[in-house]
Amino acid sequence: MILVASYWLLEPVPIAVTALLPVVLFPILGVVNSTQVCSNYMKEPFLMFIGGFIVAIAVEECKLHERIALKVLLLIGTEIKWLMLGFMLTTMFLSMWISNMATILMMVPIVEAVIEEIDIKSNHLAFSDNKGTISLPERKQMDDDPGEDNFLSKTSLKQERKMSTGASTIKVTLLLSLCYAANLGGTGTLSGTAANIVLKGLMEELYPDSDDITFASWMMYNIPGMVVCVLVGWMYLWLVYIRFSKLNFAPEGKIKDIISKRYSDLGSLTSHEAQVLVLFLALVFLWVFRDPKFIPGWAYAMRPDTKIGDSVPAIAIAFLMFILPSNIGEWNSPRILEWKTAQAKIPWGVLILVGGGFALADAAQKSGLSKFLGEELMFLAVLPPGAMVVVVCLVTAMITEIITNTITATILLPIFSQMAVSIGVNPLYMMLPITVACAYAFMLPVATPPNAIVFESGNMKTLDMAKPGLAMNLACCAVQLFMINTLGVAMFNLREFPNWANSSRISIESATSSVHNSTFFNVSAMY
Repeated sequence: MILVASYWLLEPVPIAVTALLPVVLFPILGVVNSTQVCSNYMKEPFLMFIGGFIVAIAVEECKLHERIALKVLLLIGTEIKWLMLGFMLTTMFLSMWISNMATILMMVPIVEAVIEEIDIKSNHLAFSDNKGTISLPERKQMDDDPGEDNFLSKTSLKQERKMSTGASTIKVTLLLSLCYAANLGGTGTLSGTAANIVLKGLMEELYPDSDDITFASWMMYNIPGMVVCVLVGWMYLWLVYIRFSKLNFAPEGKIKDIISKRYSDLGSLTSHEAQVLVLFLALVFLWVFRDPKFIPGWAYAMRPDTKIGDSVPAIAIAFLMFILPSNIGEWNSPRILEWKTAQAKIPWGVLILVGGGFALADAAQKSGLSKFLGEELMFLAVLPPGAMVVVVCLVTAMITEIITNTITATILLPIFSQMAVSIGVNPLYMMLPITVACAYAFMLPVATPPNAIVFESGNMKTLDMAKPGLAMNLACCAVQLFMINTLGVAMFNLREFPNWANSSRISIESATSSVHNSTFFNVSAMY
């Protein structure tokens, strides 16, 4: 595990390739056999992830996500504060269903088109001071008028530089708002990011008797916190970088024209887009109402004697994408989605990476390492559970700045899960904050693809991202701590140690004991 973690951190080879090492190492070292190791690389959550990603690719291909984004921006308004809120809410929503990188790549050109209208050449910006509002003439007019008062020219040039700085500030602010919303949006659904899939898979592997984490329960718990974090980010960026500056932003008409033109260029809703929209909504409905907890789900009504997981509707809807024609009136028209397109865009490396994490967790459990690490962390039992969650949340938010959220979840979740079992705390009380905090990577460009994209697009310095990112990290951790101790406790009964975790503890101890006994008898036979 140390070797694999080191390779993930230093990346002498691609991280997906490193994730295959357990297939070689564990059978040779006699930890688990190759059949058991390989079975970890294709579990039920993987197929849910693949099905969801296929639907997301179909949404991208027909540009339905762009239509949704532009429509939301037109509805919310084009005043700077509402425009930024519209960008954030749209990015957040899209990132819940499609990859955060695809969402950012779509939203950044829209922001850049808006910024072009804020450039000083457009004469739509003004600065307010104590003497009133100063509106600048165009630079060319000043240069062509040799009789212009020298003092006025210097004043105007000074104001021009301020305006250029103001436009740059707005651009950086809007871009930061995008990456914050994209990172947070992935926490809203189980399929939003690979770290969520890691949690789902580990819960099924370590605690097979638990049915607490479903698509519906995940959304009910995480969407409120996600929305609060986005609103906190919006208020923070607006107050600190826009409101407290002397910039008076007012080119609403121009901005609305840009967005309206982009929306009109898409034309009317096509049959292709309409079918993708219907299938997408059907998938969300099937996911949410498979086992919603507050009422019997359709899965129980259909097969009460057989477990139907979230992968079933995901693969069913994905299958329809490849069989239905893009034009419902012409059966011979191209399919809604071609396999070549899906194959090229599905993140196979992420799936291998998550599979490697499951293999490590499985081997740690069967060898007794999880139990050993949990007992070694017993010294934390002197802290109240709430204090432990604070430490865990902050540590995770710092680690995920330099390590991908998938690897962070893969390493931390099994360790702190077993620690929670060892000290008699509900494992979800530790695992939920860790998983959500893995998305709180706001400080460094290398933390997530959205960070890297907006960093390059805005020509930022590292400090431009690190300073507001640190404030966002702390604010979002505070929101998550509040949510886990209120909504989390109410939904998952986190104050009590669950029976499903107790039975897992017994099975782990039995497995460890059997390993020790087997080793004893083998050694005795040798002598």
